[in-house]
Amino acid sequence: MKFHKPVIALASLGLLLGSAYGSHAAAAASQSTTKSAAKGATAVPVASTKETTKKIQAQVDAIQLQKKNPGEIYYVYVNDKKVNPGGFSYRAFAYGLPFNNYQEYVQKAQVLKTPFLQLEQAPEDFQFQTAYLGVYTPQTWSIEGQKLSKQIVEEGKASGKTVFVKKMTDKRWSINLTYQGSPGSQQAGAFLSITAEPAGTPDPSIEYVPSLAEPEKLSVEGQDLTYKAGDALKYKTASSPVINNSPGEQRLEWIDSGTKISYTIIATGGEITKEALVSLAEQIITGQS
Repeated sequence: MKFHKPVIALASLGLLLGSAYGSHAAAAASQSTTKSAAKGATAVPVASTKETTKKIQAQVDAIQLQKKNPGEIYYVYVNDKKVNPGGFSYRAFAYGLPFNNYQEYVQKAQVLKTPFLQLEQAPEDFQFQTAYLGVYTPQTWSIEGQKLSKQIVEEGKASGKTVFVKKMTDKRWSINLTYQGSPGSQQAGAFLSITAEPAGTPDPSIEYVPSLAEPEKLSVEGQDLTYKAGDALKYKTASSPVINNSPGEQRLEWIDSGTKISYTIIATGGEITKEALVSLAEQIITGQS
């Protein structure tokens, strides 16, 4: 688990917009209005504030739905204390290609020369669900991501615009494949996600909270892999309870020593074993040679 120092995160503006007017926020707004009125100050009507939020959401939605050309990324920063309380959140909407057919995905990936991510054989008792080719956006924990985050936030604040948009381009790709457990099989209800994207360099200014158990180190076809499950995916600080957002999750991660592409396999539900995940990794690693 990663905590930022300082906190500059790629947060979901949609969540911020959705949560800004929950029951607790509404109560706080009511209390604030009462206190302001008591001091003789002019309070902003709640209805007016909600209308402003709706208009902001409509602008952000329009940018998300806007047709994008290959390589384009639209970074959106909102200058509004209700929508973006900390002032460090923004969103990224990038060009992408979704696929429901595996062979069509493979053909397009070969044409675009994306990072290698192919499975000669689908995982046992799993069915291919989707593939997505998207423009790569740097991870916020990386040096590149932290630099970009700072740039977007600083330019957004300085723009004076309620909704600031910065268009950028990138030739790099991120790939995601998803598989679902076959109905009636022992993997029914299971979900498998495999991602391949350029490996980022961790920013040394970010502090990492240790997990309750050390991840298991594995070697497959000359590559160093990390397997995480159970306590290796649970984190705890002195002032907070154990954190684990996905109970039962398994992760297998590695960075290809030759291509510098980062791979992550995530499995939830079902009865998939560590050995099965390692077999998938072996397929990916040997498939490139």
